[in-house]
Amino acid sequence: MIVTLSRQMGSEGDAIAGRVAAELGLALVDRAAVHQVALAAGIPEEMLQRLAYEGQRTMAAEILENLRAPRPSASSATSSPLLGVFAPAVPLSAGSLEDAAQSVHALIRDIAGRGNVLVLGQGGQSLLRSRKDACHVLVVAPPQVRVARVMARDGISLVAARRRVRASDDARGNYLLRYHNVRWLDSLQYHLVINTGQTPVDVAVRLIVTGAQALGVQA
Repeated sequence: MIVTLSRQMGSEGDAIAGRVAAELGLALVDRAAVHQVALAAGIPEEMLQRLAYEGQRTMAAEILENLRAPRPSASSATSSPLLGVFAPAVPLSAGSLEDAAQSVHALIRDIAGRGNVLVLGQGGQSLLRSRKDACHVLVVAPPQVRVARVMARDGISLVAARRRVRASDDARGNYLLRYHNVRWLDSLQYHLVINTGQTPVDVAVRLIVTGAQALGVQA
């Protein structure tokens, strides 16, 4: 069984993904997990950092985030359970940003090919679109709801929350368009589109679990 979950900032998508993975017994393949596996596979740290900020509109945002974010240590690079089973299916290279992106995509396809994973973000809905056993989910919410949640979560002002939400939307949309040639919020890419401005998290989790199980049986 495979689930891909794409989400807008402030939509509660991360919490939903964790609960769905736990209920279905799936390994959660988020950006941190792929980062660890990619480092172990030989993709340079610098390239992975640049990919993480692809789509950001200002270099200042990247510099500030780099200053805030702790870099993975040698010990943390061995902490992902995915490392114990991963073996690159294709030769990996990262001579350019495009190379790094293609290498990361190959990693995600290889990990997902083993089954029983939930791929959080990272273009999973595009990379795994041909998988009949995959359930593709998009979690959204109205802008004002997302801004209010980000304000409460991060303890920031209304103006800062609006900027953060807008920058996140722009970055994710630009990344999907550049590397996957798809429109991020195009509902035709997904089996389920869930609006958490109207749908409680508990209900959202149940909808995804039920949908993924039904598609898995059908596949």
